Formats: sequence, C-alpha cells, structure tokens
Amino acid sequence: MSKEKAELRRLYKEKTALIQNKEQLSERIAERLFALDEYKSCDCVFAYFSLPSEVSTASIIKRAREDGKAVALPQCEKKGNAMHFFPTERESELETGRFKGIFEPKKGLTQAQATEKTLILVPALAYGRNGSRLGKGMGFYDRFLAESKGVPVGLCFEENLAEALPETGLDRRVEIIITENETLFIN
Repeated sequence: MSKEKAELRRLYKEKTALIQNKEQLSERIAERLFALDEYKSCDCVFAYFSLPSEVSTASIIKRAREDGKAVALPQCEKKGNAMHFFPTERESELETGRFKGIFEPKKGLTQAQATEKTLILVPALAYGRNGSRLGKGMGFYDRFLAESKGVPVGLCFEENLAEALPETGLDRRVEIIITENETLFIN
C-alpha cells in the first residue's frame, strides 16, 4: 500500500504542477465554500496556510474573519505527530513552524476545540469522490480527524479528484469535497 500511495503522491504532484490559473480556480472554490449552509451556520473555521501548489486559503481565512467567524490554524508539535489548532486574529500571532514555509500560531495561545459547528478545511494532494484523501503521508490530519467533532471539508482542484484512492484503517475521509466545478456531499 505504501508504494502505491508514494506513486500516487508523485503523480498528483506532477498533475498539480501543470494546473494553470490556480488563483482563479481557488477563488471559484472559495465562493462554493461560502455558499454552503455548513459554512453559513458554522461559528469557527479550522483552516490552514496553503502552499503554492494547493488551493489558496488566504481569501477564505480573510472572509471567514470578516463574516465574524473564529479562525483557528494548526500547529504541529516539533517532535512527534500531534497537531492542534489555535485561534488567531492577526499575523503577529504567527511564526515559522515545524515545516519550512508554513506559518503556525505562536506558542502560548489557547487551544481551540472543534464542535459540531466547526468547519475543518483539510489539505490533500488528491481526493476520491467517496471522501477518501491522499495526504502527504505523515498522518497529522488523520489523527486529528479521528478525535474531532467538526465537519471535514476537502478543497481540491478538479484535476486532483479521483473516483477513489487507496485507504488504510488509519485514513480518515472528508464529508464534503469542493472543486472549482462541483460540491460533493459524502454520505
């Protein structure tokens, strides 16, 4: 399974590198997110700072704050594989985290707890139409989602949407997938 997933990660990284107009596509995905009843009724968005290869979350974070929603961002422990979310309101509350190029909340903030009214944006290299996801292989989100009460949402370019992806017993699915062309609700 790990060889198959490694090959799929390589394939989807190559496919993503060829996608043109990522910013425009990201804006279309964001507008689909804002139209969701789940977004309109949530009180908190657990977001992440996107990498250049991912659907951009910058406008989502900005709009969620403008809409009066709390925004929490992930912090990965320096050692180990635990991840926690912390509410942030301004850039001064961020610092370079465990992984190069990814900003995280500074130490000392109060940890946020997901509730049924929390939307959790989940990054991935690809998603399956059944809610399966191909992450980067470290399992941070799988472990977090296993203990979470929020609604996990995958943001994905249409090019990175497959029928299904290989899964292990530790993998966690998302409940909603949003691409620039469609919104999928997973049963």
